[in-house]
Amino acid sequence: MVAVGFVTYGLGIAPAYYGLGIFASSLIADLELTRQQIGQMFGAFTFAYGLVSPVAAAVIRRWGIRATVTAGALCAASGFWLVSQAESAAELYVGYSLVGGIGIGFSTLLPAQAIPVFWFRRYRARATAIILTGAAIVGFLWSPAAGLVLESWDWRVGWQIVAGISLFVAVIAVLFIRNQPGDIGQRRDGLAPVEAGGPDAAHSFAEAGQMAGAPGDFGGPGRRAGARPVGSRGEAADKSAPKGAVLRALRTPQFWIATFATAANTVPWRVVTAHGGLHLEDLGFTTLAVSSILGFRVGASLFGRLSGSLGDFIAPTRVLALALLVNAVGLLVFVSATSAVVAYSCVVVIGAAYGAAYTSEVVVFGWFFGRAAFVGTTGVRLALIGVIGALGPALAGAAADRTGSYAGTLWTLAALAVLGAASIWFCRPPDRSLLTGEPPSAG
Repeated sequence: MVAVGFVTYGLGIAPAYYGLGIFASSLIADLELTRQQIGQMFGAFTFAYGLVSPVAAAVIRRWGIRATVTAGALCAASGFWLVSQAESAAELYVGYSLVGGIGIGFSTLLPAQAIPVFWFRRYRARATAIILTGAAIVGFLWSPAAGLVLESWDWRVGWQIVAGISLFVAVIAVLFIRNQPGDIGQRRDGLAPVEAGGPDAAHSFAEAGQMAGAPGDFGGPGRRAGARPVGSRGEAADKSAPKGAVLRALRTPQFWIATFATAANTVPWRVVTAHGGLHLEDLGFTTLAVSSILGFRVGASLFGRLSGSLGDFIAPTRVLALALLVNAVGLLVFVSATSAVVAYSCVVVIGAAYGAAYTSEVVVFGWFFGRAAFVGTTGVRLALIGVIGALGPALAGAAADRTGSYAGTLWTLAALAVLGAASIWFCRPPDRSLLTGEPPSAG
């Protein structure tokens, strides 16, 4: 399942996410677009896939991960095929931003995060880290491959290839994704029943959370009478989950603190993605040097995502907080990165920190809310980040137009990262009784 998640997430999102930027010059020349329109298309694309995440959560709970990924990949394939046939900006908005964005929202972000939560407990952070590196590796390989496509054919063939890749993801999902370990007679982490349901003795932070009344997964010792045994319907629609757990989770301060920490990681990444090249050019770098420098971010995020597996050994909130602090340092130095050595060092630090925090966000939500509320809370979180993440690059551009510099924006983003780190560092899992609606246990 880790390998399947790696493939479906990487191939599902990376070609589309990085494709618009790669084909942008050709699109501008052939369809007489502006750079602003390209930026708006990308912003609308990220907004769409974030906004549909709560709907994707409902679909996962009702029909499972496999059906959700399959339907989303087919939707994405149809959208990217429309892009390959587009003759105007309006058609690009419909194909890429709307249909493609909705398809990506269903097939990648939430399913990739749900797989490790549904299938793992002891090895959850490591499984999450490996799955999420899929986008970094595919994104790193797709850039030169797309360049070869442009040299041999054109951007229309490129988008047809992206559509074909999405179809391949749908096939992989149908053949290999299973919604829960019980579907094939297994348990989480492949452990014996008691071990699979109970807290992991090797993780003191998890034990502490359980002893303090943390939600765990609502599937271990003390499970409510009448709960379905492992192997019945799917965990995605597990009727043993406390009714209303998601709504109660959304009312906890932990949800909003963790979401704020997510925003403190996501917004700087998208702002640097959209404006980092212009900032470096303002500092005197050539366009070729800029493309090389920013390309290192993707590779660095790969190692960062893997380092997020530390959440299996120490509290994932601490890993997330440390990654945000490292990111803040990288952003501050990036303000005046006038030499190549400093610029490369900054993007490596920013990329690694983003990757570690990106993995840790998923682990934190799994630790806080468990399977019972993970899908629902993550769907809402992704929708909120979709809105905030789309606004960040637009506001950064407006500020640069007024001041002629990105310095103020980068300082603000560094401060945001520090605040996110401070808030999540002291955050503990919510009491289980807050999610179950039951009175707290004595003692």
